[in-house]
Amino acid sequence: MNTNQPSTQKSIFPFGGILLIVAGLFLLVQQFVEIDLSGGAFLAALGIFFILWGATHHKAGLLIPGGILSGLSLGVFLTEETNGMISSHLEGGVIVLCLAAGFAFITLLTQLFTDEKGWWGLILGGILVLVGTGIIIIESPGSGTLKTLVESAFRALNYLWPLVLVGLGVKVILDKRNQTAE
Repeated sequence: MNTNQPSTQKSIFPFGGILLIVAGLFLLVQQFVEIDLSGGAFLAALGIFFILWGATHHKAGLLIPGGILSGLSLGVFLTEETNGMISSHLEGGVIVLCLAAGFAFITLLTQLFTDEKGWWGLILGGILVLVGTGIIIIESPGSGTLKTLVESAFRALNYLWPLVLVGLGVKVILDKRNQTAE
């Protein structure tokens, strides 16, 4: 037996099956016993599960929902479980900012556990930081130049982002056409 060659044997730990069993048992037990579990804790548990599954299998596709669910769980926790420390008018912006952190977390996770480099998570996270900050500015009481500027920017984006989608769609079609022509 040659011990210098890397093992090609795949891990066969059934994470997906275990997730379904645990979720099913939890939901069944909850029919008989009231379990006070916040949405943030549930999302965090799912996020951790996907992160462990993705890390052990070195699959970015599993780390992605882990990062997103982790960010959302932080946002839900901060808005539900902090006893009013975050004003209700700020909650939407806080959740979006935490989601941005989840997308940034995807970049870190893919760097650590896979050969892929999920830099796109930082791009989406950056966009979400701008949106979340804008929501906080708009929803804050009072008025001012910054609030007026952000509101104007959001109104302009209502017309701009659909055009970006159309442009991306045209690019995808042209790229596909060029590939089939070659």
